[in-house]
Amino acid sequence: MPTLRIAILQPPAPDYGRAQAAWSELLARIDDAAQDEPDLVVLPEASYPAWFLGAAATSAPDLADARILGDLAERARQHHVYIAAGLVLGRPASPQNAAVLLSPDGVELARAAESRPAPWFTAGRGPAAASIEGAPIALFAGADHLDPRWVEAIADARTQLCIATGAARGWVGPGQAPGQPPAVAGDPSTHVIATRSAETGAWFASAGRAGVEADSVGYAGGAGIVSPRDGWVVRAPEDRAGVVLHACELTPPTPGVTPLEQRTMASAHGAAGNTRVAALALDPSPSVVELMESVRASVRAAAALGTQLIVLPDLTGPDPRAVTRAEVLPLLEEVAAETHTLVLAGAAERAEGELYRSVSVVENGRLLATYRVAALSDEDRAAGFRPGSDSSPIVSTERAGIIGLLGGREGLQPGAASALRRNGAQLLAWSAGSAQRGLLHIAQTRAWEQRLPVIAAGGASNGACVAVEGGTLAATTRPGTPMLTHATVERRASS
Repeated sequence: MPTLRIAILQPPAPDYGRAQAAWSELLARIDDAAQDEPDLVVLPEASYPAWFLGAAATSAPDLADARILGDLAERARQHHVYIAAGLVLGRPASPQNAAVLLSPDGVELARAAESRPAPWFTAGRGPAAASIEGAPIALFAGADHLDPRWVEAIADARTQLCIATGAARGWVGPGQAPGQPPAVAGDPSTHVIATRSAETGAWFASAGRAGVEADSVGYAGGAGIVSPRDGWVVRAPEDRAGVVLHACELTPPTPGVTPLEQRTMASAHGAAGNTRVAALALDPSPSVVELMESVRASVRAAAALGTQLIVLPDLTGPDPRAVTRAEVLPLLEEVAAETHTLVLAGAAERAEGELYRSVSVVENGRLLATYRVAALSDEDRAAGFRPGSDSSPIVSTERAGIIGLLGGREGLQPGAASALRRNGAQLLAWSAGSAQRGLLHIAQTRAWEQRLPVIAAGGASNGACVAVEGGTLAATTRPGTPMLTHATVERRASS
């Protein structure tokens, strides 16, 4: 499979009033980047003329589309390089926030247009598919790469590289001190792009720019490359222009997302309120006694902190011969009764000759529900686990309202979390285990997408966290440390 050297240009915020000059400067930046002999050069959205156009979007451009595309095609041929560029095309009749991919021969291979753009743009059809050196790629314009609607299609196409031309934006606030430049905050790209890479199994080349455009639009920089296995591997700074260069070894992807089965899920209603929650980072142990004592001590500690809901990780791990639900459940019932708490944990379940990953929910010593996880990894299937199909992941509780359950790799399913919210979940509880990489980014993404708190529990290496609406981390564990983390979250009324 190909190794692609990718150069991502992070230019300064453009000035619409000097669009022609800014375009010439950007072409010179392509020439400079070509000296490092990349295979692909990526430019951010609206590289010509600017993003914040407003009424100017319907005015005729100083440089025609054909001229802009011709300049890029000339550079592609001159440097024998693929070029992916975000551009405003179609002015004045039908302006679109678009992206184009050109071959080293200067031929246009793909064109994408943002499907839900700012109001001065015309909506497009979304991402476009193409190939580079035989590797399937997806080209995104604007913020389409953040939209979960495309995840399953990208994964089904076995896409190896996603090129995202959208530049991370936020709101503009005052600088850290008098005389310093404005600060930019609020864009969720950092965790969402890392999650999209894990979901689809594809590398991401994410564009960016730095500075403030038209005294209104702040750019957060951070152009970079994301690996589906390791997350962000290289990034540009937040506050200045530059170039990111990285060699990506493209291989057949292993998507985290799988097609969702239709599941019986009763809708529920929960009243608004606050819930004190905790999540435990803990690795499975070959010693059942040691593991049980760790769980007991952790639940007691969480209760002492006033916690009402404690989310524990999958306690079995990859080996189905390790601790099972039959061993875990009596302990959960005992310690939940003792502490008057709501405890949730994952473990292997053997039933009628079959093996499942299941999540059990115990409140005040009483088993409320056992949910058999539907999404499994290839390793799970090879170990003998089978997907569940006969339990609902919605649980009504006294202490925490309506909880939506996610087990194992189900955190990688945007559709699973969305279905839980639609059916009334007020909180998402994810018993993830130690195998799921990027747990914190994924939990933040689900909280941002669904506008619900997410309480996620993993191993010591991938951690545990509480993410709240907007994707903010309210609490998280220290990397590599078995420990509790806790926070108070708001439950919104559901119907």
